[in-house]
Amino acid sequence: MSSRRKFIHQSGALLGTALLGPTFFNNALALEQSFPSGKEADFGSWLYTSNGLPVYEYKGRLPFSAVDKDGKDALLPEDPYFILGNYRCTLFAHASGILQFLTGERAWTRINAADVINYGANTAKLSVVEKNGRKDYDLVGVKSLGADPSITKRFFGTGFARYEYNLNNQVECKRILSVKPSDKIHTGNPAVTISVLLKNNTAEKLTVSYEEKIFMNYLPLTLQEKLKTSRAVGYTQKITTDTKRQTAICAIGYEEKAFLTPHKKEDSNLYDTHPVSVFMYAEQKEGATVTCTAAVSGADALCTTIGTSVMPGETKSFSIVVGLNYEKSFPVINQQLKELFVDADFKQPLEGLFTRQWKKKLPDFSAETNDIFKREMCWNAYVLEAMATYSSYFNETYVPQGTIYTYEDGENISNRDHSQALLPLCYTNPPLAKSALRYVMKHTSYLGEIKRGTGGFGYIEPSIYKESDEQLYLFMALSEYLRITKDYGLLDETVNYYPMEYQQTGKVIDLLKKYFIYLRDEVGRGRNGLVKILNSDWSDSFFHKFSPNLYSQFAESILNTTMALAVLPKLLVELTQSADKKLMPLIAAIQKYHDELSAAFLTDFGNRNFAARCYLNHGKDDRLGMDNVCIEPQGYLLQMPGLDAERKRTIYNKVKAATFSPEKIGFRTREKPMWGGKGEGEDGGIWFSLEGPVIMGVATFDKKEAWALLEKMTFHNFSIQYPGYWIGHWTFPDNINSTLSSREGLYSYWQDTKKAIQGFCSHPHSWPLYCYFKLKE
Repeated sequence: MSSRRKFIHQSGALLGTALLGPTFFNNALALEQSFPSGKEADFGSWLYTSNGLPVYEYKGRLPFSAVDKDGKDALLPEDPYFILGNYRCTLFAHASGILQFLTGERAWTRINAADVINYGANTAKLSVVEKNGRKDYDLVGVKSLGADPSITKRFFGTGFARYEYNLNNQVECKRILSVKPSDKIHTGNPAVTISVLLKNNTAEKLTVSYEEKIFMNYLPLTLQEKLKTSRAVGYTQKITTDTKRQTAICAIGYEEKAFLTPHKKEDSNLYDTHPVSVFMYAEQKEGATVTCTAAVSGADALCTTIGTSVMPGETKSFSIVVGLNYEKSFPVINQQLKELFVDADFKQPLEGLFTRQWKKKLPDFSAETNDIFKREMCWNAYVLEAMATYSSYFNETYVPQGTIYTYEDGENISNRDHSQALLPLCYTNPPLAKSALRYVMKHTSYLGEIKRGTGGFGYIEPSIYKESDEQLYLFMALSEYLRITKDYGLLDETVNYYPMEYQQTGKVIDLLKKYFIYLRDEVGRGRNGLVKILNSDWSDSFFHKFSPNLYSQFAESILNTTMALAVLPKLLVELTQSADKKLMPLIAAIQKYHDELSAAFLTDFGNRNFAARCYLNHGKDDRLGMDNVCIEPQGYLLQMPGLDAERKRTIYNKVKAATFSPEKIGFRTREKPMWGGKGEGEDGGIWFSLEGPVIMGVATFDKKEAWALLEKMTFHNFSIQYPGYWIGHWTFPDNINSTLSSREGLYSYWQDTKKAIQGFCSHPHSWPLYCYFKLKE
């Protein structure tokens, strides 16, 4: 970063300045129905926009605080956040007005990183001059007016966030953030429009000045926890403005601080060698002038300042755009802005400038009679669209796992998670589901291994993990995509093997053959004829109490086995339905493998009433989960077509009594912790990627019970059970602690939980939505 840091101030730039009547200013939401988020009605509630899209009104004070059931700090983030985004940008709008602006198109990066991790740096200020003098108001931050619910109302909806400030009954200020949805895969306008409305409630003319500032600190997430002095690369910033002083560009440069080899732009790399640049724009209108000054300060920033006068009863509006562009060109940015404003509703911005586009983009749940499902399934569909990200390395669009893995560590892991996230998209957005499938396939080695995932720019780091189930999750996702869309032409499409820059390609049919051979021969089966675990199955940490060097060649995963027996029959149906004769040898080979595996499993399973978890096969007492119900294999066990309904019901009753009946929101992973844990994480927590398969298994013999399980999994139910915790009211991490834990209903992580990106994991949004559509069939 350069030694001289510059502020760019733009003043007077208005976008659509207008006189607006009181009906417009106050018609914020059509409150068709208000749903308290929990037992404490002042914590927050769900509303609907005028076109029927869900909105959450956050009513809590900031900084947020809560205690666990033992009275200790719950360690929840102090500034709750909601997601905005399209396929080319991701933003977190905090309750305080702080904004995190991220890009994942090349490498996951926070463009306005604060001094603390996982937080953004921006300000908004309003100054009002009247006869008694000047008053200055800070609108953003946990120490600003935005933190006080008696002054500021906060609404977060599909594609927008709105903050309403009532400043001593003199001035009403409404600040609205809007993001336009992507029309097609691989596209999207990576920009946020900040609309500001000012209304004069006094009997005299007021002179006002409004400032919106975003600090520039381009920080790839893989570097954020490294000391600056230990980083091998750095990023410089240079700000310029156009001749009209309407647009400022912060050009981000890349510099090496240690010995590195040269890389082409398209080559995979741990670091992003070709970063995106940032611009701020404010349209000059009605004779307003824009000036630019430079000042030395502690950080670079893009800043717009508007000065205007507001007559009694009058409302004025203006807008500012902050966006991303790789060209660093004013004409290119002008074209991007022109495209952004197509169909933007500047006359009615209170529900977002693009609410009509979001309404068109999302599924229609208006016919749903269950209010909880009607609201939450629409919200889940929105969150997945907002999370979906275009990868320029793979030239595909996918839904990342999110939460800590993506938005804190900057890693796109694991591909089993990406395969699960696309399941509901087969119903809601088939082109996106297809691209997400291709994204996973493009991680394939020539011998059929599906790599775990990437960090940096398409970079696959050396890893201890040799996963045994990636092919099974891909088979599951592909089977559902083919079943729902009937797009059998996908099987004849061409995809690249990893790495992309080598440009080695193959047909999807050929990849499927290699996946099967990898599963059969490389993963293999153990001494009981069951699918092996290598050194990890769904549980990345399963061997943390054991040496994978000792067990990986012998251990058998009952989870992998039941999953194979649930998934392969579905895959066989779809491959047969494709009527492609080239698939006949593969179909025969899969059928043979399935039949042998089924015979081995049923012999081993005997008359047991739940499946074991894993056989380490290295001693007499290393069969895990024999007398302790583990939820991992049970969902797929219940999906197996080879078990009759009566047997499934017996199994389910046992599993439910052991792992569900004591719980408030779902099945915990263990009847009793296996590794001396406390009912947290993989040793007794509640995982959404395991809840969904159980619901699907129960649906094969009792749909009514499956619907009840789905409703138990909702944000609504969580808010009733745990009204004091904001995580769980509109999003979740990948798991929540069970009732066995003193931190019941909370998230456990080995790093600083309070600063962690706990929310917006794809699983608690994708699995409920997928189960909903599947149960509707």
